[in-house]
Amino acid sequence: MNTNKKHPPVINIGSSSLLVIFLVLCLVTFATLSLSSARSDYNFSSRLAERKTEYYAASSQAEEVLDQIDTILAETYKDSHGTYYSAAEKKLSGLTLDGDSGAITLDVKISTEKPSVSYQVPVNDKQFLSVNLELLPAGSHNNGFYRITQWKVMSDTEWNGDNTLKLIQ
Repeated sequence: MNTNKKHPPVINIGSSSLLVIFLVLCLVTFATLSLSSARSDYNFSSRLAERKTEYYAASSQAEEVLDQIDTILAETYKDSHGTYYSAAEKKLSGLTLDGDSGAITLDVKISTEKPSVSYQVPVNDKQFLSVNLELLPAGSHNNGFYRITQWKVMSDTEWNGDNTLKLIQ
């Protein structure tokens, strides 16, 4: 027998092809995951920017209403001596302010032990900005005519926390 026969070198083409296919699948999977993550981050940041813009527009409108209330209280304080609260109640009760998203009506409660003014500015179709002011006594107007007791975003709808799942029927 001839033992000098040369055998061709064994080249394992199958394992290297499998490795390349596996690497390409991994790269495609990671690219898809990063694209999906980037898209969800973009959608989230867009919704957040829209909500912040709506809030700041409502807050700006509430500041304008607050400026008008402050002007009315200052004029009332100068004009009336001793009947400050009743004159302020008359001027503020009939006041309806036009806002960007509709009319804003003031709720004036002077007859209570702590006189207050409250109003609401719509933020969007589901939320509003609720503002409550406590009117300060007539002699303490060096610190202002009111104190803000509430500046809060509230929901128009009631939250329903029933998230139960029927696992067994």
